[in-house]
Amino acid sequence: MQEEILTKLGLEDIPPVEVPKNLSQALKKFVLSNKRFLVLYGPTGTFKTTAVKKFLKALAEEKYAKNGKVGCYDIRFVRFVDMPKLWQEEEEVFYKTKLLAIDDLVLSDFPDNFWLELFSLIDYRYTNPCKTIITTTHDLKRLLEVYYLKSLLEGEVSFQQKIAARLCDENLSMLVLSSAS
Repeated sequence: MQEEILTKLGLEDIPPVEVPKNLSQALKKFVLSNKRFLVLYGPTGTFKTTAVKKFLKALAEEKYAKNGKVGCYDIRFVRFVDMPKLWQEEEEVFYKTKLLAIDDLVLSDFPDNFWLELFSLIDYRYTNPCKTIITTTHDLKRLLEVYYLKSLLEGEVSFQQKIAARLCDENLSMLVLSSAS
């Protein structure tokens, strides 16, 4: 497969390491399931990003072998920190891509308008048959409890809480812990 295609899909520079079996199995199970979100969470250095990139590259190569092409509306990998900048240029890619991967979701340090845009994207992908893989160091279920307690005190629900709630919905999400062992 051509290197420029991999770069356009965000799948260049994949380290040649073995990924944990539970992550590989979770990714395969997710693609075959009716779930909309797969959240791989755990400490830094537990191969979440590498597992996702290797898996998406294999899917892209398979699609390329069958159809002779694969595009950013089929598969796309994006680093979370790049999303605010990419939003201006490529917002429709985030909505239209069949299998979108967002790497290293951090629920802090962005302006409120970005959280509104991100919630709109997550909500769209929650209500439409689009698959999304997210990696994060956050335990979203635990974080959701913290947000819930904070909303009780402040009387307001944040967009971060709404995003975490969508990603923790057991009917449409799989949450998989990635650990060092």
